Amino acid sequence: MQLKGASALVTGAGRGIGRAMCVALAKEGVRVAAVARTTSDLTALVQEIQGLGGEAVAVPGDVAEPGFADQAVAAAVSAHGRLQILINNAGVGHFAPLLETTDADWDRVLATNVTAPFRFTRAALPHLSAGGGQIYMISSLAGQNAISGMSAYCASKAALDHLTACLMLEVRHQGVKVVTLAPGSVDTGFAGGMPRGSTDWMLTPEDLAANVLDLLRGRDDAHISRVELRPLRPQKR
Repeated sequence: MQLKGASALVTGAGRGIGRAMCVALAKEGVRVAAVARTTSDLTALVQEIQGLGGEAVAVPGDVAEPGFADQAVAAAVSAHGRLQILINNAGVGHFAPLLETTDADWDRVLATNVTAPFRFTRAALPHLSAGGGQIYMISSLAGQNAISGMSAYCASKAALDHLTACLMLEVRHQGVKVVTLAPGSVDTGFAGGMPRGSTDWMLTPEDLAANVLDLLRGRDDAHISRVELRPLRPQKR
């Protein structure tokens, strides 16, 4: 893909992985539509990108709200004329045993981690298939590895993995690449306040952003559909 002048929509863009991806894309000349709930985070991000000479538009809203995905995709296309890259990054965790997980907890995790990517992808696909687009689902190694006290989160990422695998088979012949990006521990403060000690052994958001850029630069007819990233020297527990 020719990155300079391309258009991308990134959810969960205000902080962490999503923010790093927006900045990395903008540095390569990609025009970014940044989606997040916190307007102040988006304003700061857009200002930083513009300061780097890039283009970005803020699209504030809650990805879990019905109808918002359609509005966000329309805003991205309106701002940049087209949409070629979708990064479904927004996610939430819930750190509690199943017995202590309420219906509201469960619904919130599934709505953000599974239903929102479904809606954003459905809204974006007509635009992506028009120009050989690419979709990145930011999953987790938790999607294939059970973790005590994280049943809702693990279930949501497992569902996202299978959703992505099915989608890949559906749209590959339209020239659309669908990639599952499943990292291990990333230094984003996502651990729900659980003590972790030093974080210098973890992956950084910039590691994931660099990986997406590498994939975007790949040969058009070569499709890497799943990538797992792990810290090289994980902390011993």
